[in-house]
Amino acid sequence: MTAGPLSRLEGLGPIGSVIRFGRDWFARFIQVQGFDRAMAIAAYGYSALIPLLIVYASVLPSDRSFADSIIERFDLTGASADTVRQAFASNDMVSSSVSALGVVLLLVSALSFARGVQRLYELVFGLPTLGLRNTKWALAWLTVICVIVAVRPPILGGVGGALDTICSLVFSGVLWLATPYLLLGRRLRWQRLAPAAVLSTIGMTGVGVWSILFMPHILASSSQEFGVIGIGFAMLTWLVAVAIVLVIAASGGAIIAERVDAHRARA
Repeated sequence: MTAGPLSRLEGLGPIGSVIRFGRDWFARFIQVQGFDRAMAIAAYGYSALIPLLIVYASVLPSDRSFADSIIERFDLTGASADTVRQAFASNDMVSSSVSALGVVLLLVSALSFARGVQRLYELVFGLPTLGLRNTKWALAWLTVICVIVAVRPPILGGVGGALDTICSLVFSGVLWLATPYLLLGRRLRWQRLAPAAVLSTIGMTGVGVWSILFMPHILASSSQEFGVIGIGFAMLTWLVAVAIVLVIAASGGAIIAERVDAHRARA
């Protein structure tokens, strides 16, 4: 009797285990429609998260604008930095133009973004959707993002070298552990979410390296070709890359958590 593909993989030992894991990881990514999910999250982030951070930066007791954060994040200089400053309004302009209706619409958009990310984690972990019942946890998650945006620069500004890298990883790990924990309405233990948080931290670190190496060129070429609107195109490209990494990390983390649970059940 001819052995099936699964039996042949089991006969390969550790190599077969790695192949099975990669196959299951890819299958979970396809199952949740990974590319479509990433595009949706990027679109939500472009229309909601970036405006939210712009407004939030304008109300902080600091002269640091959102444009300054982008310039520092991607190490921009010269014409590219000037174009970014033209693309994003200064803190004074944002503060003077904020209205109650605008804040409400911005909050609704931000909650839509949170629900988009929430749906990703519900799909990869096989949980039913909570919808509007999860609004309080979505607000808590958005608050965590704002707090990290506020405290990260002053804390990391006073350190350097290896300590800066360690602190950055700690901030990233806390964010990507709190994200599914809160958006899933605390329905899963943090231990089960830890693999996805670790993979997300690693993936976002890779995105950070890619951003430093390539985003200055992308921003410069887009701004030269399309002007101010080119900055928007470049930011959308960056958000798509971030969202794809997030979907991949969440899918892999769910597979690891399932295998750990199965191993414990057998033990």
